[in-house]
Amino acid sequence: MPVINHNQLTVQRGFTLIELIVGIVIFAIALTFVTSLIVPLSGKSVDPIMQVRATELANTFIKEITAKAYDENSLGNRRCNDDLNNDGDYDDAGEIACTASNNLGPDASETRTASLSNFDDVDDYNGLQQGRGYTDSVIRNSLGEELIIDGQNLYAGFSVSITVTYDGDLNGTSDSNQSSKLILVNVVTPSDETLQFSAYRSNY
Repeated sequence: MPVINHNQLTVQRGFTLIELIVGIVIFAIALTFVTSLIVPLSGKSVDPIMQVRATELANTFIKEITAKAYDENSLGNRRCNDDLNNDGDYDDAGEIACTASNNLGPDASETRTASLSNFDDVDDYNGLQQGRGYTDSVIRNSLGEELIIDGQNLYAGFSVSITVTYDGDLNGTSDSNQSSKLILVNVVTPSDETLQFSAYRSNY
């Protein structure tokens, strides 16, 4: 009969109940910590995409606006506030004053929501509001058309508002110097983040 050496026996043991409970608690704490870091980051990862789209939208508006004539009274080869005979006023032949500060905005019959936009100078855009939360709930291109790609509105959930004022000393504050106009474009993303963009258009 073979002799059994008890010193060579391997004893197999499992986890005790206390070890299992401690392991579960540690795992739960670790999972909570990791989740609290990852979930906020997943939401924030969308923000840069929205910011890029907002920047593209604002840039489109700024390019469109700065390509227009400086003032309603500067159309053609005539420049407003051009004192041809240096007499200090703009009431002689060939001279005309720029639009008064309180009259900046679209002129009669000018609109950007028609099938063909007829805005023709920089300050026509003063007070323009389009997109979410505004009467004109759609952001449109320079032809007054909705921006649709594959049947989807490209800027759904976005909104844009534009202000144009005189700022001749280029310090970001409205003034009575009519040599330059400050264009402010505010874009609000679907997550309600507001981004402001600005540009100047001088009287040339």
